[in-house]
Amino acid sequence: MANTKTSTYIFLKGKLKKCIAQLFGNKQYEKLVILGRQRTGSSLLKTLLHAHPKIDIEGEVFRLLEGKSCRTVWKETFSKKLPWIKYAGFKLFYNHPDDSEDREVWEILNADTNVKVIHIKRENILRTYISKLIALKTGAWNSRQEEEKTEFLDKRVKVDVEHCLNELREIKKLEAQFGKTRFPNHPYIELSFEELTQDKEGQLSRIYSFLGLEYEKIEKTKINLKRQNPEGLRELILNYDDLVEKISHSEFKNLLS
Repeated sequence: MANTKTSTYIFLKGKLKKCIAQLFGNKQYEKLVILGRQRTGSSLLKTLLHAHPKIDIEGEVFRLLEGKSCRTVWKETFSKKLPWIKYAGFKLFYNHPDDSEDREVWEILNADTNVKVIHIKRENILRTYISKLIALKTGAWNSRQEEEKTEFLDKRVKVDVEHCLNELREIKKLEAQFGKTRFPNHPYIELSFEELTQDKEGQLSRIYSFLGLEYEKIEKTKINLKRQNPEGLRELILNYDDLVEKISHSEFKNLLS
């Protein structure tokens, strides 16, 4: 019941904010995109940035178009904002959108070189792969969903090693494809999940400097996300020894440390 009330409150608060913005807002802000893929800390980064009073950043607005065009969603996302907002934006994953062949969002983004791009990656991409398998098994894609589970959550997964290796190679290819070379004329910055979690204040300071904003220390009460799957890989992978045997002879052997 508490979670339902919270969700309703957040929904109504968002609706009210949009109504006020339409009445009293403007479009005198800059555009911002968090670029990445699943399980890299993009939700944490989005939450941290959204906590800044001058940043209004949404989630994966291009994941499901639900019959709309990319251009329509772009216009809706970059509509009027409250007068004090200096940056507005959203999260965009390499595969978006998921439910349409319309890929115009990438053409629009490429053409608008004023959009600032923050590219978040994860150094240990094996962890990304395992995290995705666990989310597919449990249905818990974030820490809030995980906390809602009332029964013991068995997160252990069995890994198809060949599929894992192919996925890791695909991740590396996508990271290069959507990196700085994709946006040579955009204001662009990269960071990793590891950097963000190990030095949150330092990374936020670097991002604020990139955006030209004054540093704002985030109150802990505004950040209610916690890291999922902090356990060691041996604890999470049922066939860990088999995985180690095969990966240790690949280009990804360093990910096991």
